Amino acid sequence: MAASGELERLKQAKEYFERYYEFEDAVKVNAQNKEYLKSYIHNQYDVEKEFDFKAKCLKTLLIAVGGGLALSLLIMLIIGFKLWIVGIIVFAVATVALAAAGFMILKYRLSEAIAHQAEVNEGITEQIAVLESRDAQLIRQRDDYYRSLKKRIDFMSMDYMDNIDQIIEIVENGEAETCDEAVAVFEQKLLMQEMTSFLNNSAEEEVIPLDHEKAKEMFGDPLEVIRQNKKKKKGKKADSIFEL
Repeated sequence: MAASGELERLKQAKEYFERYYEFEDAVKVNAQNKEYLKSYIHNQYDVEKEFDFKAKCLKTLLIAVGGGLALSLLIMLIIGFKLWIVGIIVFAVATVALAAAGFMILKYRLSEAIAHQAEVNEGITEQIAVLESRDAQLIRQRDDYYRSLKKRIDFMSMDYMDNIDQIIEIVENGEAETCDEAVAVFEQKLLMQEMTSFLNNSAEEEVIPLDHEKAKEMFGDPLEVIRQNKKKKKGKKADSIFEL
C-alpha cells in the first residue's frame, strides 16, 4: 500500500509538471509571436529598397523613349520625312514629358508605400506592446508556479522534472517503495550513466595529428643527427689508420 500511495504522489507530481510546461510553452509562444510581428516592421530604407525606385525609373525612361519615338514617327508619317527636324523636336518633347510624368507617378507611389509602412509599423508596435505586457504576466505566473512547485514537491529536485517518467517507472518496477528512494535510485543510475559515458569518451579520445614543425623544433632534425653520426664514423676510421 505504501508503494501505491507513493506512486500516486509521483503521478500527481507529473500533472503539476505538465501544468508548469504549459506556462513555459505560453511564454515561448508569446516570445515567438513578438519576433514574428517584428518581421513586419521596416524602415524607410527597406521600403525604398523593396520598391527599387532606380530600376523603376530606368524602366519608365525606356518607356518614355519608346513613346517619344513612336509619336515622332507618327508625326513624320503625317508631315513627311523631309521635315525631320520637327520629328526630333517632337521626340525630345514627348520623351521628356512622358519621363517627367512617369517619375512623378513613381515618386507618388513611393511616398504612398512609405506612408503605408509607417502605419503598419505603428500598428505592429502597438501589438508588440500588448504582447510584452502579456509576456511579463506569463513569466510572473510561471515563476510563481515554479516556486510553489519547489515547496509542494519536496522529495525531488526540480532539475529532474523531465525525468519524472523514469522515476515513476522505478516505483512501478519495485526498485523503490517511496518517492525519496525512487529519486535516490534514479540519481544512482544517472551517476552510473555519466561514469560510463566518461569512460567511453576517454577510451575513444581523438588522436591529435602530429605537428611536424613543432616536433622538429622540440626534438631536433633526426636527419641532421644521422649526418653527424656518419661524419663521426668516417673520422674514427681515418684516425684508426694512423693508429696502426
